[in-house]
Amino acid sequence: MAGIGDDGVLTAIVNWVAKKGNGDLFLTVGGLVTPVREHVNWVRQDLAVGDTITVKIVEASSTDVPRSRKRSNPAEDLKQQKSYVRAMAKKLGWKIQTKTKHSP
Repeated sequence: MAGIGDDGVLTAIVNWVAKKGNGDLFLTVGGLVTPVREHVNWVRQDLAVGDTITVKIVEASSTDVPRSRKRSNPAEDLKQQKSYVRAMAKKLGWKIQTKTKHSP
């Protein structure tokens, strides 16, 4: 049983990732605990053609412990965002200009 509580995002996603004629089919159940920016995951289950998935929505006072938890790291997030912007600017032929800090 998965659950986020009063402030967050809960997802159940069937994924199909195509790879040059082959594919990866799997179910993930996870979410984001918004106040602490923590990603949580309960399930990553391989699937096959013909599988049936049932999701039941219930109210409960407790949930299973997530299999994994990962808190966001603001410094690392910013580093990855800057890297992405630089890569896209290069791909699009754009030049990035930054402001320099002036000391008093």
